[in-house]
Amino acid sequence: MTMLPKNFQLDPQLRFSQIEGEVLGVRLGESLRSVCSTPVWEALQDGLMQVLATRTPLSFETELLGEGHQKIEITPEGAGIAVAIQPKVVFSPGNADEFFQQSSEMLCLLELGTATLVRVNPAWHAALGYSPQSLNDRKLFELIPDEDNLEVTVALGQAAQGSTARFSCRFLAASGEFHYLQWSIAPGKDNLPAYAAARDITQSRAVELEIRRQTHRDSLTDLPNRKSIEESILKLLTSGSHGAFGVMVLALDRFKWVNEALGQDGGDQALMIIARRLGAALRAEDVIGRLEGDTFVALLPGVASEGDAHSVAQKVLEAVQSSFALRGIDIRLTACIGLALAPFHGTDPRTLLERADTAMYQAKKASRGHVTLWREGMSLTGIERLALESRLSQAVDRGEMLLHYQPQVAAGTGHLLGFEALARWNHQQLGMIPPDTFIPMAEDTGLIVPLGEWVMKEAFGQAAFWQQALSGLGVSVNLSGRQLSQNHLTEHIEELLAMSGVHREHVDLEITESDLLQQDEAKVKDVLFKIKDMGLQLSVDDFGMGYTNFGRLAKLPVDRIKIDKSFVTHICESAADEAVVRAMVDISRTLGMKVVAEGVETQEQFEKLTQMGCDIIQGYLFGKPLPAADVPRLLLQAT
Repeated sequence: MTMLPKNFQLDPQLRFSQIEGEVLGVRLGESLRSVCSTPVWEALQDGLMQVLATRTPLSFETELLGEGHQKIEITPEGAGIAVAIQPKVVFSPGNADEFFQQSSEMLCLLELGTATLVRVNPAWHAALGYSPQSLNDRKLFELIPDEDNLEVTVALGQAAQGSTARFSCRFLAASGEFHYLQWSIAPGKDNLPAYAAARDITQSRAVELEIRRQTHRDSLTDLPNRKSIEESILKLLTSGSHGAFGVMVLALDRFKWVNEALGQDGGDQALMIIARRLGAALRAEDVIGRLEGDTFVALLPGVASEGDAHSVAQKVLEAVQSSFALRGIDIRLTACIGLALAPFHGTDPRTLLERADTAMYQAKKASRGHVTLWREGMSLTGIERLALESRLSQAVDRGEMLLHYQPQVAAGTGHLLGFEALARWNHQQLGMIPPDTFIPMAEDTGLIVPLGEWVMKEAFGQAAFWQQALSGLGVSVNLSGRQLSQNHLTEHIEELLAMSGVHREHVDLEITESDLLQQDEAKVKDVLFKIKDMGLQLSVDDFGMGYTNFGRLAKLPVDRIKIDKSFVTHICESAADEAVVRAMVDISRTLGMKVVAEGVETQEQFEKLTQMGCDIIQGYLFGKPLPAADVPRLLLQAT
């Protein structure tokens, strides 16, 4: 078994760049991951990634297989990092208190039953500004937010039952700010206080939290976006603490006239004014968001009756419709509001938003400045949906489904590498149905499984044909969450590969991050490793749109991540977006994964992403999705 050097340096890709002394089986230029057993790599990886991302020194203790309990010190070194591994100091009962007092780690004695900090060492002052005496005998739950109570309670219970417990939570510093602490609690014995150690991981968590903020906030108003609103609805539905609540969708009337008169910037300023007015008109406990364009949403906990909902809506309309001056022009906007009440009008986020939205459109039909509550049978939306679902089930047989192919090119050179296959529905009567309409419909009804198999069959066969003209040409195909949970998925894929004759090493299957994280971890891991054993590539699509978990991702056989378009769009104007993308690229490359950036539309974006280290670029700058008949023209240009 390879033993790690005690002192060594790594480059940004975690390859050995310097080693002190000779260690059997470890060579310069070799990746750290390749010489570590899985338990050792899992013990080290979070700390390595934290220092790479934050450029801040880190010291912690961990158990290394075959080497016992070790103290790990990681420090930035040039563009890479330096690592020192030392055995944990073994102390006798006589010098235990001296070690406790002098340790640079935040150590404490913790009464598990009452969650009381019995005693803390001086390191807490250096890290969080507290004197040891000021924390002694404080209840842990007084110093953490309510949202973290459950995780802490579970961990304390584990320790009380004799298991080592590890968890992360926010902790109130003396400055009044919350820091993220990562805790390790030794098992409690004989009702005595347990030993616990904590380390501050605030800076490393900041990257993940910023990713989450970017994906859950509207970039213009900084209000929660649709994804965040849906999560808030789900929380209200499942918490049971708020009972019934209202969902209000508000859309401005004839807002395009503002854009035409004042331009896009003027329209944006008007939307920000409306966002502030909504905040002032509603209660602190209400949740306000922006769905899209000039459409806003509000969740109203405790608003359970039609009368209460209409009363709130009228108050909002009065606030929105008051005139305001913008660029010297007196502007008065009107709006329409649609209302739905949970759980009476729906018991899931999508249904409640759709019904409030339907009510809003009914209000617009009535007049400007109107309010409408959703009623059963209010519109034909449900009937129309059933008709579309019925038609979708026959779309493949009717020849209405087709694939378009979007080019993927090499960063820096722009050389054609392959295509992503994208499903399109050309309805005989209605024309092109947007993917945003029929893909969720296919997911809900289970039609995504046969549709996904059809997409793979068509894309594999088409790619095999094109590969005769351009060797090494790749094709990417999306796998849905439903397909991942399907029995015999890998057998079906193997049959389609054999039937097509495609070069499987150039086939890439894409799974969205949200689908990946919602699956049972053990099951999805088994499926993905089987797919890798077939010689295929695996990508995580829409990367950053879920609650990114790099530790889990590192355990999966993923070859690529695809950074979502929402991060790319403003990368040249927003320092925050640039920092998030750079962190994702650095950490992904550390894990040995290639990085694909999608939604690239400008040369400036292309150059910045290339400079950051992205490998593959996809977006309108290099081509919109094309029918298969138009692809040979690109192949001729690439040969």
